[in-house]
Amino acid sequence: MSDTVSIYIHVPFCIKKCVYCDFYSDTQLSFIPEYLCSLEKEIGLRSKKQTDQRVDTIYFGGGTPSVLTIHQVETLLKTVQKNFSISPDAEITFEVNPGTIDEHYLAALKDIGITRLSLGIQSFNKEKLAFLQRIHSVRQGRDAVEYARKAGFDNISLDLMYGLPFETKELWHMDLTTALQMAPSHLSCYMLTIEPGTPLDEHQQNKKFKPICPDVLWDLFEKTSRTLETSGYEHYEISNFSRGKKNRSAHNSGYWNMKPYMGFGPAAHSYDNDIRSWNIRDVAGYICKLEAEHLPVEETEALTLDQKMLEMIMLRLRTLEGIDLEDFKRRFGITFESRFEQVIDQVCSASMGKIEKGTIEEPRFFLTLEGKTHLNSIVEAFSQRLVE
Repeated sequence: MSDTVSIYIHVPFCIKKCVYCDFYSDTQLSFIPEYLCSLEKEIGLRSKKQTDQRVDTIYFGGGTPSVLTIHQVETLLKTVQKNFSISPDAEITFEVNPGTIDEHYLAALKDIGITRLSLGIQSFNKEKLAFLQRIHSVRQGRDAVEYARKAGFDNISLDLMYGLPFETKELWHMDLTTALQMAPSHLSCYMLTIEPGTPLDEHQQNKKFKPICPDVLWDLFEKTSRTLETSGYEHYEISNFSRGKKNRSAHNSGYWNMKPYMGFGPAAHSYDNDIRSWNIRDVAGYICKLEAEHLPVEETEALTLDQKMLEMIMLRLRTLEGIDLEDFKRRFGITFESRFEQVIDQVCSASMGKIEKGTIEEPRFFLTLEGKTHLNSIVEAFSQRLVE
């Protein structure tokens, strides 16, 4: 068992839902005070069941955490600190929507102990922001980065999105160039994904737009990787880039390394000791459960050996380092090569993956950049091997 654990705090409120988003959120901001009382109660109840694991990352995600007042954020942070043992150098990330903050807000976040900001910029192009139905303007996006700098944050991540129906190489290059001029320590570059049940999915079904050609999308992915690496960013996960290892997202890296984590709030997931659980996906139901002193868990599952193998493959192949072959053997009592020899040979012969056995680093299997463009089909091939 790991001696550290991560904490995720879900703030499921948005002023307006973005058309592409399938994360659980609610636009009824009047629920916030009652919700926060329930959230503090869940943190307290679950801390009593916790071992002596130390918390090394805390992540406020959403939704839109920046709809909370500074006092509300500070109260939540103090609740966590009161109930858990927090590492002195813990990474504490806070997601920010540029349309909900000003210079004073970000300065106050810094003062209460937030160490890292994740700014939901998405684009510096007004047409792209309009398509995504973001509530902030291009100017507000630029200002948010400036405010973060003035507040004293040196660990700033920008979220950008590409692959919109009308995306061109020129449009995306302008977004990347603008972001690079701001020299953030971290960039998350996500492809637009049309998730079932979202308004964007409905628009597509009603033929209001035609999705971008997959070949163009993967060309943009490869150009993003090469452009950012040339500019000094390490492509350490399929959608994430950092200025060296020290600026990687420690919290998200924990997910990819299958470290234990605790999720608080509706729809939040938790994982520890091969047990995964998730909370009910409803603010009102969440509040009712906790008013009755019941934990709001919807379901719990114990992962089978095959599930754990597939999860490790799926998560680790997203990363620069890939699968640590010695770690795989320690976890599962079998070598990765013997269990998946045929799939490995196919991936490597197609120049989509490599096995590297250096004298210093642990031997590993990882995907090439081209391999990452076929990640889903490669993971499916490993999955099929497990059921044979």
